[in-house]
Amino acid sequence: MTAAKPSRGWRKPLTTALKIAFSCGLIVWVLHKTNLHSIGQSLLSASPAWLTLALALGIAGTLVQAKQWHSLLIAVGLDRTIARCLRIVFVGNTFNAILPSSIGGDASRAVYIAERPGERAPGAAAVALQRLLNFPGMVLLMGIGLIFTATSPDAARVRPVALVGAALGLAIVGITLSPLIGQLAASRRLARLPGWKPLSTSLQVLDGFRSQRPELAAATARGALFWSLTVLNQWAYIRAMGIHPSLGYAALAVTLVNLATMLPLSINGFGAREGGYIALLAGTGLATTAQAASVGLLISGQSLLFGLIGAGCLLTMRSTATWALRVDAATMTVITPLYAAAGWLSPRTLLRAFGIGGPARQPQPEQPPVPDEIPG
Repeated sequence: MTAAKPSRGWRKPLTTALKIAFSCGLIVWVLHKTNLHSIGQSLLSASPAWLTLALALGIAGTLVQAKQWHSLLIAVGLDRTIARCLRIVFVGNTFNAILPSSIGGDASRAVYIAERPGERAPGAAAVALQRLLNFPGMVLLMGIGLIFTATSPDAARVRPVALVGAALGLAIVGITLSPLIGQLAASRRLARLPGWKPLSTSLQVLDGFRSQRPELAAATARGALFWSLTVLNQWAYIRAMGIHPSLGYAALAVTLVNLATMLPLSINGFGAREGGYIALLAGTGLATTAQAASVGLLISGQSLLFGLIGAGCLLTMRSTATWALRVDAATMTVITPLYAAAGWLSPRTLLRAFGIGGPARQPQPEQPPVPDEIPG
């Protein structure tokens, strides 16, 4: 008889407990630096105009995110309506808010976009592709921030960290777009690992997507647009708190803080986001600690708001009641013309804007066969 292998079920609860402890520790550190009364006063003094602009930019970023995912789904063979993709993107925000994981929203999107079990692998691949193809946009915005703050003493302390983050992002993109992904998917040694089969299927889909260069370029361009809107969104929250950094420094700060929240160290970035803005805004003298912490809280509040919208979307998606069908119809009525008006988000238009490709060739009508000549 073979000895039973020790259970590893303790790892996940331990990891979750460590993340909770890390987030709580960061929140305690934030409160040590300031206090709830000062944060409350800062939030009450926020500019309504800048808050409105920030929320509008956040919604615009979500619309771009949904369009990018919609096109990637089509590229991997899943044809879904843009309205359904947008609703499920909001649903992802819901799971990001309630699950102690930074990828809970991604997993939920892969599950809810699939209409049958066999579609979960390409759905997961489209989600992974979106994550990976957003890295060049983040690196681009981080690079722009480095260029425009090259002589800024405020950015001197974070410049080495930004360079490391940019190099890491480029390395991830390079590995993803290389043949290494296909080699990993076909590896016989890795095939022995438990749970490798569904991951291998996703890697095969990722490897196959490399040949679809126009869609690859369009998705990357949308990723850059998404990150541009993310920087503007969080810059607007910074301005709402009465903080006036340059837009270049804001690009550097926003990308670095978001990179920190992606690390699997905290619960959905809670604590890390507030601590990051305290270090980058208050630590450089651009803001008080209460103002910097309030920026992080406003961004977290936006995430929770989008999570509430996602909960409503999930309710209508799972319901067959008349009112739910009416809500779906109303969503389609609003969303479809909105995306139709934003035709510049189409892959062909984006590629033309970057000087790639030419005008679309119109199909030539078939000529009728010429009858044989009858000799006279």
